[in-house]
Amino acid sequence: MGPKDLKNILSDSVGMPEKLKLFFVSHWRGLIILLTPAALSAVLMPFPPTQAQWVGYTLMIMASFWVTECIPLAVTAFIPIAMFPFIGIMGTRHCCSNYMNDTIMMFIGSLFISYSVEQSGLHKRLAYCSIQTIGYSHLRLLLAMCCVTTFASMWITNTAATTMMTPINFALLRVFEDQGVIVVYEKTVTGDLIASDVTSSYFCAVTFSATVGGIGTLVGTGTNLVFKGLFQSWYPTAPEYLSFPMFSAFAIPYMILLEIPVYLYMTIMFFGFLRPGSATAKKSTIPLSVQQAAAAVIAEDVRKKGSISYWEVMVVILFGGAMVSFFCRSPQMFPGWGDQLIAFFRMKPKFIRDSALAMFVSFMMFLFPRDKSFWANFSVKYREDLPKGKTGSVLDFVLLNDKCPYAFSFLLGGGFTLSDAANTSGLNKILGEVMKEKLTGMDNVLIILFIIIVVIFVTNFASNVAVCTVFTPIAMQLAENMGQNPLWYNIVSGYAASYCFMIPVGTPGNLIVQSAAKVPTSKMMFCGLGPTISTILITWVCMLFWAPTVWPDLKTLPYWFFEKKEK
Repeated sequence: MGPKDLKNILSDSVGMPEKLKLFFVSHWRGLIILLTPAALSAVLMPFPPTQAQWVGYTLMIMASFWVTECIPLAVTAFIPIAMFPFIGIMGTRHCCSNYMNDTIMMFIGSLFISYSVEQSGLHKRLAYCSIQTIGYSHLRLLLAMCCVTTFASMWITNTAATTMMTPINFALLRVFEDQGVIVVYEKTVTGDLIASDVTSSYFCAVTFSATVGGIGTLVGTGTNLVFKGLFQSWYPTAPEYLSFPMFSAFAIPYMILLEIPVYLYMTIMFFGFLRPGSATAKKSTIPLSVQQAAAAVIAEDVRKKGSISYWEVMVVILFGGAMVSFFCRSPQMFPGWGDQLIAFFRMKPKFIRDSALAMFVSFMMFLFPRDKSFWANFSVKYREDLPKGKTGSVLDFVLLNDKCPYAFSFLLGGGFTLSDAANTSGLNKILGEVMKEKLTGMDNVLIILFIIIVVIFVTNFASNVAVCTVFTPIAMQLAENMGQNPLWYNIVSGYAASYCFMIPVGTPGNLIVQSAAKVPTSKMMFCGLGPTISTILITWVCMLFWAPTVWPDLKTLPYWFFEKKEK
């Protein structure tokens, strides 16, 4: 070996700092998994720890894992099963029962029902019809995108609504680019392609609208079912305040108020709305010929879809019937069908809940055919006229099983188990006393604002469901200690946990548009700044004035509050 070979070997050798850097880049998740429990072990001091200390230790580990996502969120949710029975917090059977309850079955059933819309393509037909109706200028198109995504997200998952609108956005923007009106991507100084301002505004408007639309109904997003389930588990004797109709009676007007500033902020900042003489407004004008080209693209897609199919009609009937039935089960404005059945069979109150209906409709979707040729089996006279092959059901289980995010049900279960343990161990009481001490003298109006700001800030960096799971029980305990109705702080924390507008990792919709459209984090933060501020203010006002109108009990301390205090 010559001097030259030795020099090459030395030049290729890696020093210890470089090795450590490479090791951390490759194995940072494993390091967090190993080091976090050790770093948090101080919580267990002095030894032996109390039950509250053990639950707090588990909570902090799970929160760290949820924020960093060093292991999948659903896997983190199994930690209570792996820990609580061994340290005497909760029996295995009790622990596992939290992973399959009424709220989780409602979550799974609502996923099944919403996926029928996606599988049939009904959601795309709705999007195309809305765009054709509203128009093809930037202001009109963005309005159509916001309205369609918000409405769709009320009934299907936020992720599905965002995914649905992504190819439609691309199709329209590429037409504008081909006509020389806009550019879809810009080049950075390093030569990388990133979304232009126009592209960023369209895609951010879609994911933000999906987030806002998700709070419109009980089935719109997982956090809604989480804070409802937490309230029911803490106060089982309380009236059904968060029934489907009562929930939507508050949420739909609130949702509309939230969506208006999202649209206005995007149009004012990126398209010069209300600034007709500005350079942005002039640059955003789309010539009539380009609008016609965009209309032709949409018309071609509509032509390819053809007229509404039997499959889509069945989805409309079953899905629409489910939504009407949810509203009419126990509307509290008149006796619903659930109330009538309970009275007829002399059952206990709350014997029939929304999860039973969700699973019944899901079963019907698996049962009924998607193609009317199935009925020819009962009407044709000759063998050759019989349908060839099998007919699929309205809801295809094979496709559903591939795409349905069942793992989120484990995330809900882990949250319910953690909340149950925090309540029974006394951890929530300790946290509530500490917060009461810090917030003593602060008016209820400011406490509500404080909860909104803290939860919205944290939910930008962690899973919405995980944030709701952690903060909502603490908020309810704080309400008990401050002498306020726990339902009030429950809905404040629960709704606030949904609002991630600035950081991509906060919600799957943001990640989808960032990866699909190459929207840089800096542009997403700029797009989300206005909606975040408006959401904080509107949420604060609605929680103070609109929520007590829908739920008059919020300003009182009802009997179920004192029943829990006595226990």
